[in-house]
Amino acid sequence: MQAYVLWWILAAVLVGVELTSGTFYLLVYGVAAAAAGVAAWLGASIVVQMLTAGVIATLGTLVLRRWKRSTAHPERTVEDMDIGHPVQIDSWQDGHGQVKYRGALWDAEAESASVDSSRPLIIRAVKGNTLVLGN
Repeated sequence: MQAYVLWWILAAVLVGVELTSGTFYLLVYGVAAAAAGVAAWLGASIVVQMLTAGVIATLGTLVLRRWKRSTAHPERTVEDMDIGHPVQIDSWQDGHGQVKYRGALWDAEAESASVDSSRPLIIRAVKGNTLVLGN
């Protein structure tokens, strides 16, 4: 079997597996393998084929990592949208309780012992499913 056919089979397998993972890294490696297949088809030596695959895979990985960092939105940003909003106390005892917020009951805790539950409570932070409240 010709080398270019093996490269293209490898490329097809990598792209096929990528369809199940959704990370884009295997897509980059599949493109690198396809490019190495083109190099083999044009008659390049095995060293040139490997260098072609390696360079394209490395550059593609670096570009993909940079793109993912620039488009990454940490999960904290969703939680930060809640910070500063008032809540309605449903039950409260010793700095812990349940509050109504956005139409649902949430577990809550006081950010410090000085929090006065008789005054309006405001979300100061979010820890998992628990709202941290203060005055």
